[in-house]
Amino acid sequence: MKSLVIAAHSGHELLLWKWLRNERPDFVVLTNGAGSSGVPRLDPTLANLAGAGANWLPEVVQPVADADIYRGLLEGDSRLFARWLEALTTHVLARGIDCIVADEAEDYNPSHDLCRLLANQVAARCAARGHAVAAFGYPTVGHPSPPARLAAEQHLMIELDERELQAKLDDMHGYARSFGGQLERELDGFIAEFGARAYGRECLFAAQPTRYERAEAALAKPAFEIFGEERVAAGVYRHVIRGAHLQAVADRLRGPAR
Repeated sequence: MKSLVIAAHSGHELLLWKWLRNERPDFVVLTNGAGSSGVPRLDPTLANLAGAGANWLPEVVQPVADADIYRGLLEGDSRLFARWLEALTTHVLARGIDCIVADEAEDYNPSHDLCRLLANQVAARCAARGHAVAAFGYPTVGHPSPPARLAAEQHLMIELDERELQAKLDDMHGYARSFGGQLERELDGFIAEFGARAYGRECLFAAQPTRYERAEAALAKPAFEIFGEERVAAGVYRHVIRGAHLQAVADRLRGPAR
């Protein structure tokens, strides 16, 4: 199986620690990980990908700063996203990729949701051109191996043995510690909530259309809106990214390819 992974952020590759080693997929990252700190996180990600035997493709998607994605969303400028969509579609068709794996849309970070939207649209464009691909997603902030979803949804699952799980956890903690701050707090929070053993299963769930592709409202205010409002109130951000901004991009990307 020829696979392509589309990840929103550096570090997401660690969630697929064993799967990457088994499949050795092509891999693109949308952002360089330079969030509010301004410090890129690409170098350790490139080392992780090399260690796993995955094939990083900056010629297909050259990572940008998170701020560039946020600016495009806020200004309704989808040109960057449209270029990515075309480049990814071209790569999948040229390479005969038959499986696309990407972040799930979890209403947590707009770049994650954009990543899932792009992956879905790449799969749709390829299918329209006569090349069907399997599409899967993986949780980035939710439970990595949720029993209820495993019982109800089509999925692929790889289990890690004790040695592999410990190596994966060591890599995750080492990565988070090297940048500290919010990244380390998030990882500590996820492990406290889900337990370390939850990361001993790497689950890929059959991809679903995002709510933006369905033009549906969120059931609750997205976490990224709440966080954005807090940052605006603190004087850190000037504007809040809303679900409506992603909806506008989805509407444009679903239009006819040019």
